[in-house]
Amino acid sequence: MSSYAGPTVAVKLFIDKEKQKVLFAESDKEFVDVLFSFLTLPLGAIVRVLDKQSGVGCLDEVYKSVESLSTEHFHTEACKTMLLCPHNAAASHYDRLKVKVDCRNIRSIYVCLEPCYDRGFSSVSGSICKSCNSRRLMHLKLPQNDNASVGYNGDGAFVKSGPKLIITDDLQVAPASTGLVFSLLDKFGLNEKADIEEKFLHLDYDKIKSLLRRTLISKEPLTGLYFNTVIKFTPDDVSLDELPANLLPKQESNNAPKFDVINIKLIQTEDNSRALYAEVGQDFVDLIFGLLSVPLGSIMKAYGHWRANGCVDNLYHSVHTSARECIIEDCRSLLLFPKLAPFFGSSINPLQVEESDRKRASCIIGCLKCFKDGGGYKCTCAHNDAMCATITLMNPKSPSGGNASNRAYIKGGLRNFIVTNDLRVLHFSLANTLQVMRSAMIPKEKLVEKDLTLDKAQVLKLLSAATATREVLSSVLLPPKKKRHPHR
Repeated sequence: MSSYAGPTVAVKLFIDKEKQKVLFAESDKEFVDVLFSFLTLPLGAIVRVLDKQSGVGCLDEVYKSVESLSTEHFHTEACKTMLLCPHNAAASHYDRLKVKVDCRNIRSIYVCLEPCYDRGFSSVSGSICKSCNSRRLMHLKLPQNDNASVGYNGDGAFVKSGPKLIITDDLQVAPASTGLVFSLLDKFGLNEKADIEEKFLHLDYDKIKSLLRRTLISKEPLTGLYFNTVIKFTPDDVSLDELPANLLPKQESNNAPKFDVINIKLIQTEDNSRALYAEVGQDFVDLIFGLLSVPLGSIMKAYGHWRANGCVDNLYHSVHTSARECIIEDCRSLLLFPKLAPFFGSSINPLQVEESDRKRASCIIGCLKCFKDGGGYKCTCAHNDAMCATITLMNPKSPSGGNASNRAYIKGGLRNFIVTNDLRVLHFSLANTLQVMRSAMIPKEKLVEKDLTLDKAQVLKLLSAATATREVLSSVLLPPKKKRHPHR
């Protein structure tokens, strides 16, 4: 029997050995908690966890672009960190999972080392003190809340304690029942006497990580996980040129901010067969980079469909249908309407994903001076008047710290960028332009420039295509072609 170095979650698989297929699985709350937690993960965190090999559209290229782009293009060093390590707004729930794929410590904070004794803190490294503009911030850890690992009366992070749950191979979740099992057997043309093998799996970090990737891009993640099959990429059946008819009405609200159009220059082939790259400004880059901070569930909320051939659709819809009564009531909105972590919103937010509340964090430290001087929670200062100090969350994007209203990651001004067909972002230079043209192997005589103004509908299409195809600009900005499929 295999031994596991770290924590595991158990799941029982029911397998048709002849067809080498997992029919369904049975588990308690711990495994389903992990599945539903995928919906709370920001896309950038998913790409990072999967080592930039998520296979989801152009997200890997977008992430690598943030890594490669010089810090001088960002408002602060923290802006780059925020995109590469986006925070989970449901972190307090996520932290209760038995096995987590995103192991970032949510209790890490950064406070100023200078003697200003400011009561501000940041959750992101590379931030700037709001009082003295110092970049010398000390890394500390807030004390763990004793209730953080307890849950709600024995409940899990998101799922109630109680009955077993059934999970299909394509990740539909429902309470276990005889009727459901019979229905599944009928679906596969089997009866109760069929030769079905039962296997217990104990899933550790690496197995959960593999399951996450398969959930994103496979229709049979449990079968693939058990038999360790190679994931086969298949073209998406949904036309990339069509935006769901109900998307724009769903997004609009009375309080929706006015959308400012985005101007770009598209370099494409004369015959409209291919887009090579676009010359863009700060607004377009902020739009694309901001996608990394958006939770997976928010993409489902906006578009109602996951276009990368995985099972995210079934997982998301189970929350408000078959598994609704199994989920802790207060957690349903965390899964169906995930929010951005405080200050992680982009300057352009066509998906209208809300930020979570910018709450003040209290820390029992005796006094702020002793906390900053020694990093401890016990006061040794003779002038201590209080047993606690309240510290306030600062905006990591603001060059001057504090709660300044800056929402952009990228600096404005005359900074132009190149964005390729697969959303690789480069600063504009002659060398980068020539590099892209040489890689495309298209004679410059066959290329033309077109000035385009992107409205909200086109921007929404671009963001949707970013999760589905490697040819985003061509798919959205060129005239539609018959049977165009994503290039994998």
